[in-house]
Amino acid sequence: MRINVLKQRQIEAAAAVQVAETGLNALLDLQATARASYRSLLKQAADGNLKTDEDKRKLADAEAHAESFEARLSAQRKLVAEAKAEQGTAAEELRVETERLAREDAILAQQPSRIPSITGGTPRAALDPSRGFAGHSDFLRAVMRASMTGQMDERLRPLVAQGSDEQQAAASPYGEFFVPVAIAPGVLSVSPELDPLETLVTAVPMTAPSVKFNARVDKSHATSVSGGFRVYRHAETVDGTSSRGEFEQVTLTANEEMGVAFATETILTDSPESFVAIIRAGMGSEFIANRINERINGTGVGERQGALVTPCVIDVAKETNQAAATIKKENIDKMAARCWRYQSAVWLANHNTLPQLLSIVQVVGTGGAPVPYFSFAPGGQMQLLGRPLFFTEFAKTLGTSGDLILGVWSEHLDGNYQSEQFAESMHVRFLAAERAFRFYRRNDGQWWWRSALTPRAGSTLSPVVTLATRA
Repeated sequence: MRINVLKQRQIEAAAAVQVAETGLNALLDLQATARASYRSLLKQAADGNLKTDEDKRKLADAEAHAESFEARLSAQRKLVAEAKAEQGTAAEELRVETERLAREDAILAQQPSRIPSITGGTPRAALDPSRGFAGHSDFLRAVMRASMTGQMDERLRPLVAQGSDEQQAAASPYGEFFVPVAIAPGVLSVSPELDPLETLVTAVPMTAPSVKFNARVDKSHATSVSGGFRVYRHAETVDGTSSRGEFEQVTLTANEEMGVAFATETILTDSPESFVAIIRAGMGSEFIANRINERINGTGVGERQGALVTPCVIDVAKETNQAAATIKKENIDKMAARCWRYQSAVWLANHNTLPQLLSIVQVVGTGGAPVPYFSFAPGGQMQLLGRPLFFTEFAKTLGTSGDLILGVWSEHLDGNYQSEQFAESMHVRFLAAERAFRFYRRNDGQWWWRSALTPRAGSTLSPVVTLATRA
């Protein structure tokens, strides 16, 4: 709306006047200081205290400096005058526009709805879903006028909410008027995928920006399953052999996760629904998506450490002569065999792996029916080889290492130091009539395993297992 532009122009003009006057006052203060300094030197000269050439030079410089302010003050006064003239022009144009809108409102208030009265056949709303309003601004203006003046536009009467606690001419603050269908607010969007890992990771509240945890060094179970401690049988009267555990530290460092958006004051004012709410919803979706992506692909430097880069990840080799971009039964079996505590693991897969997973079956002997690896739990949860399966766009594409991930996510430490913060400012782009919105969090995420585990017998195990590239 033009009136919003004029209001913004008036605000900017007032700000320009303030800036110009502040500059003028600052120059006047500097001039007063320079004159005082010059007078002080003149007095010293009159008293015969300025005798050297250096003293005489200082007096000449002080005189020139005091006189130099006149030209600068003249220019600054012109700037003040021009800013005040612009302020007056903006105020006058705003007054004219306000009076014009008031006249239009008065005319509209006397006009009946442009929709003819219909006693049968097609409902009025079907003939004109806008209910006689030209658009969002026309509808909102009528509602505002009804609220402020008590005079209801005839076009609003069919939209009065039935069963309202206060049936009155003026619109109540509880949404007395229904919004016409044709101009109903709403934004269509593709919802982000749900984060299946949020409840599976180990949440760690951080009481400081950097938190360290002591962890047992538990890389091998060849002689000890507790990082060095041992128990054993010993004969009577024979001294026991001592053992000790080895420890290391895991560090979580909170890094800022931030999103910034700008919106014009015009759209914030004219939007039929809170545009700030739209921005917040969009940023919320981005935070969810970024969290899932980092937990899978994060580098661990300035962001969460992803499953694909953790030092403990085991990449199971493809089968001999396995075709490109395929997943075989043997791949699934071997990944499960290398997973530490498979009974607590979940599968993550890219959507384009589904046809391959659907084709994997366990062949039963003669007369038996093949048993599919892909199944559904009673509640509808997809499963692969008896464990939950979630599809995500952040897994790698079919045939690439990371298209299928098997993980025990309780071994991932998810530190939260500062939950979502929201701030807005009208000063960042004040002259452009834009408002800045900033969303940020401080967190970190790390796998505490530093390497795969060597068991007492058998192949290495890990809480993160992937399938090597099949190219």
